Amino acid sequence: MEQRNDDALIVRDLSVDFQTSRGMVHAVKGMNLEIHRGRIHALVGESGSGKSVTSLTIMNLLAKNGKVIHGSIHLNEKNLLKLTAKEKRELYGNRIGMIFQDPTAALDPLFTVEQLLLEGLRKNHRMSKEEAKKTAIESLRMMNLRDPEELMKKKPYELSGGMCQRVMIAIAMSMKPDYLIADEPTTALDVTVQKQILEEIWQLSRKERLGVLFITHDLGVVAEIADDVSIMKDGEILENGTVDEIFYHPQHPYTKKLLDAVL
Repeated sequence: MEQRNDDALIVRDLSVDFQTSRGMVHAVKGMNLEIHRGRIHALVGESGSGKSVTSLTIMNLLAKNGKVIHGSIHLNEKNLLKLTAKEKRELYGNRIGMIFQDPTAALDPLFTVEQLLLEGLRKNHRMSKEEAKKTAIESLRMMNLRDPEELMKKKPYELSGGMCQRVMIAIAMSMKPDYLIADEPTTALDVTVQKQILEEIWQLSRKERLGVLFITHDLGVVAEIADDVSIMKDGEILENGTVDEIFYHPQHPYTKKLLDAVL
């Protein structure tokens, strides 16, 4: 089925530099990428290839020493790199959510799960406390978390890594975003929990028409979850394609090298 461009998160000719003590680092070089609703797009590369810089640029979370040199990131008619502070507050969380590699670091340990979930819902959706609590419980149930009412009373440090990751996804999904950026979200989890969370993200993409940018170095994960794949090395996209095209008909020598390492 042909996708309309206004139904996609589109990165065009993006270049990002960082000023460091050792000089200028060209972290992302002329990147082009499209994430469509209802599909999972895997961004694959080794550590330091520029994957996380890409996600942070999309989320407008670049460190102070980072700068977009060229390019645009569009959602519908809006260039995300030129949003006002008010537009950023309205868009991030509501239209685009993010889950991080280390949920225990991303979730504030001083707050209960209930406080973490209700904060965004009440602030961005202007719900009553009762409405927000009902939505929060539904979001936790959607992530197959047992006894969500009891879980809401706990703080992140009282939960396992897998439960924290599910809570983080529940927080993101409670806002009903159109797009979700997942930066190595299962790397720190054991294989069984990893498979469960991958399945849950896949189900969300289908049920909610969620567009997912799934950042990973693991081609095994890509084979399980992805519809589309981009191979990244040294800040550049070397190859784009569907998961079948990348796995069965790779074109770039680096892609073939990555596949040879896991097959």
